[in-house]
Amino acid sequence: AAYEVYFHLNRLPANSNPEFNHTEAEKIADLSLFQEPWDSIEFSFQNSPAILVQLPQAISGGLNYQDRYFAAFSRFCTHQGCIVSLNKNLEAIAVAFNYRTDEPTLTCQCHFSAFSMTLAGQAVSGPAVKPLPRIRLELREQTLYATGIEQT
Repeated sequence: AAYEVYFHLNRLPANSNPEFNHTEAEKIADLSLFQEPWDSIEFSFQNSPAILVQLPQAISGGLNYQDRYFAAFSRFCTHQGCIVSLNKNLEAIAVAFNYRTDEPTLTCQCHFSAFSMTLAGQAVSGPAVKPLPRIRLELREQTLYATGIEQT
């Protein structure tokens, strides 16, 4: 139990005013691919795995467009660099990742860390304590582009 408490008390919140390193714009996907919250697409940004998700609410560092909310995150777990995936199985998240939630979560199979997208990528369970870096998004003529990664 002390192990669990230790990790839960030392989590770092996501920066509410993230700063991004500017990069050349990289096309991710057309807006038409996203119809409802939790629709997502995995993509490569600067040769690194990333994910773009339509969220049910706005987050800091995300993109808002006509009552639709988008965020993109690096898929490198901040614990030891394994790859996180979007997990929509709420019962599996509760059992395997020790995190009871009512929304899909980014999870890491290596050491069972979990990250909340509606908390801007904050680690919420497992050994990871730092949030996932966000990727800055821009909308250009109905196409989403990645234009930077959060400074950590």
